[in-house]
Amino acid sequence: MYLLDPPLIRRFPQIPHVSMIPGGMFPGRAIIVKGMVMAGGAKRFQINLCCGLLVEGDHTDNKALHFNPRYVSGDTDIVLNSSINNSWGEEERCNNVLTPGQPFQLRILALTDCFKIAVNGKHLCDYNHRLPLHTVRIIYINGGVQVDLIEYQGEVGAPVTED
Repeated sequence: MYLLDPPLIRRFPQIPHVSMIPGGMFPGRAIIVKGMVMAGGAKRFQINLCCGLLVEGDHTDNKALHFNPRYVSGDTDIVLNSSINNSWGEEERCNNVLTPGQPFQLRILALTDCFKIAVNGKHLCDYNHRLPLHTVRIIYINGGVQVDLIEYQGEVGAPVTED
């Protein structure tokens, strides 16, 4: 019998939060974010999976996944997108199931062709890769959200499951 390395966990990160994704992204890697959308005035927050540390400003590194729940009149969807060479692609939208003041668990599972995104254990949407998965090395979280935990699951070479 052998011991497996414990899951990689970061608790109560300060927002904005920028950090390396331990081991990078690969098929079978899941990122779990547990937290709560700020009540009383949060207009949006974002979770970005980035290819480098330049995450803000006029000249940024590529963003493979921009997950952006919005809470303003007339725009209450979750917007998904990628930024490649400082240009945003075509937005994809899905129903915003994250409620201000309520805890949530977000799971972003990397598959060979897409990110499979679930909220509170229910599939929300798939987002097809627009950049090579292996180039994603950074997670960046900002905006009206409190994060209690970021957990990285999956090992290189482990079987990929969508559960």
